[in-house]
Amino acid sequence: MLLCGGGLFLTGSAGAQTLEISASSVQGPGWQAQHLQASLQTDSSYTAHLQVQAGVVAMGKQRVWQKMQGHCKLQTQYGWSCSGLQLTVSGSPWGELQSDGRLQVLRSDGAGSLQLHLQGATFGHTTLRIHSGATGHWQLQARGDLALKGWVPALQMLPAKWQAGGAMHWQLTSDGKSWSRINQLHFVARLYKGQFSSPDGLQAAQNVAATLTGDGQWLRHWQGQLQLRWTQGGVLWSPWYWAAPVRPVVVHSDWQQTAEQWRLNRGRIDWPELGTARFTVSQSLHGGSMRWDLHDVDVGLEPLFAHWIKPLLPASSFAAQALLAGRLRFSVAGVPALHALRWDLQGGSFSSPPMSLQGVSSHGAWDEHSPLESAVFHWQRATLYHIPLGPVALRLALHPGGFALYHPLDIHLLGGVLHFQQLSGHWRGAHSGFAMRGDLKGLSMRSLTRIMHWPPFTGTIQATIPELTYHAGTIHTSGELSAGIFGGEVRVRDLQVQNFLGVMPLLRANVSVQGLQLKPLTEAFHFGYISGVLDGNLRHLYLLNWSPEAFQARFATVKTPGVPQKISYQAVQNITKLGGGAGIGGFFQGMFLRLFNTFSYRHLGMGVDLANGIAELSGVGTENGGFVILQGQGLPRVDIVGYNHRVSWDELLARLKTAMETGPQVHTGE
Repeated sequence: MLLCGGGLFLTGSAGAQTLEISASSVQGPGWQAQHLQASLQTDSSYTAHLQVQAGVVAMGKQRVWQKMQGHCKLQTQYGWSCSGLQLTVSGSPWGELQSDGRLQVLRSDGAGSLQLHLQGATFGHTTLRIHSGATGHWQLQARGDLALKGWVPALQMLPAKWQAGGAMHWQLTSDGKSWSRINQLHFVARLYKGQFSSPDGLQAAQNVAATLTGDGQWLRHWQGQLQLRWTQGGVLWSPWYWAAPVRPVVVHSDWQQTAEQWRLNRGRIDWPELGTARFTVSQSLHGGSMRWDLHDVDVGLEPLFAHWIKPLLPASSFAAQALLAGRLRFSVAGVPALHALRWDLQGGSFSSPPMSLQGVSSHGAWDEHSPLESAVFHWQRATLYHIPLGPVALRLALHPGGFALYHPLDIHLLGGVLHFQQLSGHWRGAHSGFAMRGDLKGLSMRSLTRIMHWPPFTGTIQATIPELTYHAGTIHTSGELSAGIFGGEVRVRDLQVQNFLGVMPLLRANVSVQGLQLKPLTEAFHFGYISGVLDGNLRHLYLLNWSPEAFQARFATVKTPGVPQKISYQAVQNITKLGGGAGIGGFFQGMFLRLFNTFSYRHLGMGVDLANGIAELSGVGTENGGFVILQGQGLPRVDIVGYNHRVSWDELLARLKTAMETGPQVHTGE
């Protein structure tokens, strides 16, 4: 301790003496006091008057008060007794404080006691009682009610400009064998109507009630127990919000502090309607990272997702709309970032458009420092865009930065098999995501069209899937995806799907068609009989939420040996309406053409450029300012020419369904 600028003055007159002690500054480890002064006035009896005064007192950077004054009546007949003790404190973080009490030290055995009551408008009130025996053993009892509105800013417990309120009742008992060491302590703190709020309102609490109890004892180091019970109120810590359940949330832990570290050990959390967990936390007193371990966690997947995981997800993502169920047991550890994980999921389910999983189970382990761990994932039933998927038993190899299939995987769907030759993922670095490669064999078109509410197709789909990669919500392909359908081949290049599992996916691609057989295609759509072979392409295709937004399409027949190019009267009528007309007009003309089942044609084709909801139509040639859709051949010859080049996309779709009007010209004969 350092004493600066001290003074001692002794004055007196007949029957009275005055002793004054002063110091301009007194300093110790972590604290400082300025302008100290004590004055003792005595007379011939055993009675004296003591007055004390202190200026600024600070502990670290925190100012305890600006000024303190006190006085009492001092009696020394049987020892030291300071009765009627009065203290006044101004300039404290809690404003003006008043105190009264009594201090007594007996001369006979050195026993002493102190009783002090301190109160203030924003401070609350505190009562302190200390008793010390002749052997040095002492006991302390303290209790009080604190106003959080004054205490929180005074102790800088929250950032500046935050608001806080509520009250806390507390009790503390402790004892020791000497004033230099506490042997044990016990405390209780009860919070009532606790509240806080940040200036932006993203962090707040309302009407919180909680109780914190604890004890400790010295056995070569400090150790004890802590328990927190949260019984009422709600807490918002954006994006999370938690409301106290009907039964209290209880957190219990042993604690210890040595010269090297502090530690919470054998901790347990009981959260009604969520589950239970055990935990350990430790922190070195000489720096370094905090170590934590959350183990034996047993929670319901539904409340865990709803209150802890879902708030972290973008509101527009498909996962944010999910419904989950099941029981999850897991353990995690970190220093402080996550470095180990073990889990076991039973009876799980997942449902969110466009996907659902039922009968889900999984278990596995991952460790940042282990080169290889494993995970097993099962489901009994699943759907993707209403397409049912067969049972799956998936085994993955886990490494610190990702995963990969142990063995190729087959998923059965619609009578076919989706074969994954490669499936891998990475969750570190700029290219986190997953990649896959495989093929599809034998998928039933009849089943697919029934599920998707399309016109019934027949046959099966065979497809090769190049390497597809998924990153940040977007699917890319590095090769060409091809599939066989209606006797021809469809090839997809430059495929990209943004927000694949979101509510508004956007697909971009270039598609080419070769050798498509028109006969099974038109039969499937009940369009009328057409035979021939069709080639074409869709360039710059854009689908928003799986509906066309833009493309440039060109489709036309190609002469193929052994395949006749024939078209029925019904198909002629429907193509005429698709081009914008009312069908083949004229009574005699219609009667004449109905005499023929089919007509030969030389060329059939159409082009559609879609942009901003408007379709620009074209054909296989031009004639008299129109576009030729069908170029006939032989007798009778039928040509179809359209003149309405621009039409809304919705109207064009309506023509496909209801064969509505506007403007082609129909020629018969040469």
